[in-house]
Amino acid sequence: MDISSVRNSGGTGVNCDYLGMMEDGGVGCFAVCDGSPSSDPGLGTAETVIDSFMEDFKATSDISGETVTEYFKNADEKLWGKTHESGGSEYKASAVLVLTDGNVVVSGHLGNCRMYYLSENYLQYITPDHSLAYLAHAEGKFRFPGIRKSRDRRKLTAYMGADPMCAAEVTEPIAVHKGDAVLICSDGFWEKVTERQVERTLKRSGSSSEWLRKMLRILKGRTPDDNYSAVTIIF
Repeated sequence: MDISSVRNSGGTGVNCDYLGMMEDGGVGCFAVCDGSPSSDPGLGTAETVIDSFMEDFKATSDISGETVTEYFKNADEKLWGKTHESGGSEYKASAVLVLTDGNVVVSGHLGNCRMYYLSENYLQYITPDHSLAYLAHAEGKFRFPGIRKSRDRRKLTAYMGADPMCAAEVTEPIAVHKGDAVLICSDGFWEKVTERQVERTLKRSGSSSEWLRKMLRILKGRTPDDNYSAVTIIF
């Protein structure tokens, strides 16, 4: 696996995003989390989620939907524990997680962080956002690219730290072929880079770092006004 990553505060003074990457015995765990900006950034919401994912991965690196579901459940419980202890602060977040051994990929997410899966340089799958904008798209009110222009793209229908607790949406295992690629990212990233650009930059790149650099040039040329984080993987 060829892996690269970026985490940047964008046009804000603080960074509510956090990411994690870990490999053990040929199995990798990769995650991006976007803490709610309505929460105090000093609360470390995203760090809590990522640290929980990585701790669980150390304990059990099985690649299955059940494993991913358990990772999210454990992280959510830690957010709820912090919320109850805080006496008023709310710990809320979006997150996306990928487990892979290079033969299969299993992904889970809650909120509007995304996973893109590409094969032969073309998008095969994008995780559905848990947002009012995505619901409007699903109802046929506008095409998929219109999500990034919708005022409702950040109004979430499911997220970590919700009451009642939301279950993560988990993909079926995806069989990996040589040259396949994965992008996981926060909304500050995908709002500035279109699906076609994700494909084109991969096609013109010889490594995960080159692919990421090309997408970052596009993003930075569009004045990012939000935190942005991403992990790129080429098999």
